[in-house]
Amino acid sequence: MYKYGIQCALEQLPERIPAIFRGTIREVAEASGKAGYDAVELYIHDPKEKNAAELKAAAADNGLSYCGVCTGLEYILNGLCLTSDDSTVRRRATDRLKEHLELGAILECPVVVGTMRGNIPGSEFKEEYLNRLADGLRLLNDCAAEIGGELLIENIHQYTSNYLCTVTEVGEYVRKLALSHLKLHIDTHSMHIEDKDPLGAILKYGDVLGYVHFSDSNRGYPGSGVIDFKAYYHALLDVDYKGYITAECQPYPNPEACAVRALNYMKCMESAAFIERMQFRE
Repeated sequence: MYKYGIQCALEQLPERIPAIFRGTIREVAEASGKAGYDAVELYIHDPKEKNAAELKAAAADNGLSYCGVCTGLEYILNGLCLTSDDSTVRRRATDRLKEHLELGAILECPVVVGTMRGNIPGSEFKEEYLNRLADGLRLLNDCAAEIGGELLIENIHQYTSNYLCTVTEVGEYVRKLALSHLKLHIDTHSMHIEDKDPLGAILKYGDVLGYVHFSDSNRGYPGSGVIDFKAYYHALLDVDYKGYITAECQPYPNPEACAVRALNYMKCMESAAFIERMQFRE
């Protein structure tokens, strides 16, 4: 039933960053197709430097689509943040995300807003920063509506982000904003750390769920840690989720083995969940 994506970077990054394949688009597309995936998720920055036609051709040549564009490198490498105290930085961040949305529209995939939301200096400033983030998301939603794009906002654990860490927080925020082109993006690694009832959160916010990242408790491939992924499949089926499930994992023991083990395990857990839900007759 589900289609599977794999996160890839178009440059060499530190090993601990959870992008499985790294290299040119031809290299990562060939490796992803060979491993059996349906789609590639790009972890990139500076989208205007990317050749959209080349990206589409490389994917198509390997039987792939695109399932997402992740933008965290804009914060890590370029310092762009939607909640910065500097209004010029906020404007530049919004403009850059519009460029990502334009690329995403060409590739027919959504754009993830994760670490680009930045951090807050203290809990007393939370409302102010959430309002700044909302202002940026409204501008981006208008852009997405105009060009046919889609935005996703992700739950991120406390070791990277100090607010909007749980699915409950992000789900409530998305519902409150009620933007036509903004949905919830969940990440199982962060949920394992932050959510008291991760499966219940999926059931509660399934109506705004737009995208799913699977990685295990250790940020390895699904099956390398302690998360019960079969239970996650049941929850996703309960809310009638029909989008991609994407492996976002640290590339251990090596990228090829990580990719294959992740996909094999996810498909096995999906099948097991379907079997458990079947109605048998005597």
